[in-house]
Amino acid sequence: LLPRLVPAGEAAGTTRSGLPVPAGIPVAAGTGDNMAGALGLGLEPGRPALSLGTSGTVYAVTSRRPVDPTGTVAGFADAGRDWLPLACTLNCTLAVDRIAGLLGLDREAVEPSAAGAGPVVLPFLDGERTPDLPLASGLLYGLRHDTTGGQVLQAAYDGAVYALLRALDLVLDGEDGARGDTAEPILLLGGGARGTAWRETVRRLSGRPVRVPRAEELVALGAAAQAAGLLQGRDAAAVARDWNTAEGPSWPAVERDEAATARIAAVLESSDSLLRRS
Repeated sequence: LLPRLVPAGEAAGTTRSGLPVPAGIPVAAGTGDNMAGALGLGLEPGRPALSLGTSGTVYAVTSRRPVDPTGTVAGFADAGRDWLPLACTLNCTLAVDRIAGLLGLDREAVEPSAAGAGPVVLPFLDGERTPDLPLASGLLYGLRHDTTGGQVLQAAYDGAVYALLRALDLVLDGEDGARGDTAEPILLLGGGARGTAWRETVRRLSGRPVRVPRAEELVALGAAAQAAGLLQGRDAAAVARDWNTAEGPSWPAVERDEAATARIAAVLESSDSLLRRS
């Protein structure tokens, strides 16, 4: 009663005559959008991707089946024969843009605060899924007479990126030492990847180099790599790597801002009960 299941890279059959497409075209298993995007980048284990859109997404390819009893990391299969642990945050570019609008500032008009000082913003404007705080609203802590709007805006970037990097730690946890391999660049994707403030915040809070791939429409490229791999009898991710889809401008690592991450973590922990109220 059910159709035969086929693994990635194997044709299930060919198109027959009488259809509005030529006969004899191979038909194979497809994949999902995030999986196709990862394939379009030719991702290898230990090289994470961080997508900055309305919501934020982090993922990486791994040879081990992801197991996260908290449910934060989704244990997806990838588009090949490996796995794609993935985690999402609800508040990313849209939330930060909203805060910039409230402040009457351009989204790039950020200002730094002194080390270990300055405001903290948890931009959970629509609740949050990572961390699991569905009833939360946004929180601003540390406002003083000398606080500037630019510092508040930078704090909003920090809060959004901190949540994503915490999720990334969980995604990379246990993958053959990949969690500690900070020499591998984070691939920045999505609309936010084109913004200087987003890029520099990721560099500062991660302590890792970053790269912004030039390739666009990565989901379509992943589907094309699947088709090319099937026709050539090759691994589809290797095909995508031959296309250099992950190449683009890169920025070196900077020293991780431990004071900022510790301050955000402390505010998040101490405000837990408040963030759980409706």
